[in-house]
Amino acid sequence: MSSQRWFAFLGVIGVHAALVWLGDRLPESLAPAVAGTVYLPLWPMQALGLPVFERAASGGWPGPSLLGWMLVATIWGVLWWLAIAIVSRLRARAA
Repeated sequence: MSSQRWFAFLGVIGVHAALVWLGDRLPESLAPAVAGTVYLPLWPMQALGLPVFERAASGGWPGPSLLGWMLVATIWGVLWWLAIAIVSRLRARAA
């Protein structure tokens, strides 16, 4: 595994985590897309019966539980890892 891949992986994960952490402080046009990166992977897990959401406050959206956050981190980690591996392989073939 090259150090360039690790640098790219950590960079993408860092940017994604920062966007999720910023949450409501993001522009209104970007916030729903970032929230989707958290909620969309969890809805199928909830349908399977996994407790991925905490109890919602009255009238509010439930936040992810600890299991939910771990699954989000794992899912996005794998997806970003695969994306970087594919780009790295394509770049190696082109060179």
